[in-house]
Amino acid sequence: MSANATGVELSLRRAIAFASRQRLFSPGDRVLVGMGSDSASLGLLGLLTHARASLGIAQIAVAAVERRLDEESDDAEQVADLGRLARQLGLTFHAVRPAAKGRRVRVLDELRRLATEQGHTRIALAPTRDDDAARVLWELLRGRGMTAIRGLAPRVSDGVVRPLLALERSEAASLAALLGVELPASPPELPDPTRDRLLPALEATILPRLRALTPGSSAALAGLGRESRRIQRMFARDADALVKASSPAPIADQLELDAESLLGPRGPWVARAALRAVCPAADPSHLRHDARALARAVLHPRDLARAEALVLHGATATMDARSGKVLLRRRALRGG
Repeated sequence: MSANATGVELSLRRAIAFASRQRLFSPGDRVLVGMGSDSASLGLLGLLTHARASLGIAQIAVAAVERRLDEESDDAEQVADLGRLARQLGLTFHAVRPAAKGRRVRVLDELRRLATEQGHTRIALAPTRDDDAARVLWELLRGRGMTAIRGLAPRVSDGVVRPLLALERSEAASLAALLGVELPASPPELPDPTRDRLLPALEATILPRLRALTPGSSAALAGLGRESRRIQRMFARDADALVKASSPAPIADQLELDAESLLGPRGPWVARAALRAVCPAADPSHLRHDARALARAVLHPRDLARAEALVLHGATATMDARSGKVLLRRRALRGG
């Protein structure tokens, strides 16, 4: 028993140190905990309620989203169990049942909407280092190279934080003991319909075997994700500087740059920075799509030079084959 208590204490200290080092929380934060019935989610709630004062958290609320809306799903019962647990702990609880839109539920979108409505400044989620390692391995298997590997970042946009990334799943689960109450039984975890089907297979079979053969492999994969994100941030900074230094066309909604700058590993970042400069109000998903299309087009300069223009969501691109320059022009969109 004492060994288990020591293990919980060590996991708690590591999680608090990680949250502090990554600056996941600010004094006075109102935190919405996105819960599932899995053991890591219960561990996350144990961490935040136990370390609330040391992390500077002013308020904790719990939210659970029904991921499956079909009649055979027992998600509603699991959400009700989490509601009883939250109320037992004296926490506000939100049961989220999305409007039926097919069979696909975007849990994070639902949590972001709820956080905005309720005035929460952070959304805490429960992925662990094992989840991070599985994500990196999945990205490696897709074969897109170092610049496409991201893993799971400790914090992302809209105040989303992942405080358990320093812990393996078993270590994260041990923190549930800090709640000091009887916990709901964790049912077998069903596949999330919004995830690639390869991910659960990696988590259930490949990663455990890899850890058995090579101790420390999860930490190494998570480290690869961190290094890749660092390289991508460097590429983004370089791309912004290059676009600012490019000689602009006389009109503000145009930009001219060397086609060579759109080649190589930095190419997609330069394309994105250039398109963002020309179309500052562009939809982020359109921006990513357009950047990839522009970088691909420059790989075939003769085709791009012969075409009247490459038409993108927010801009058109033309290329002068003799000078090697690409000219981006903002498109006049309907209703804009």
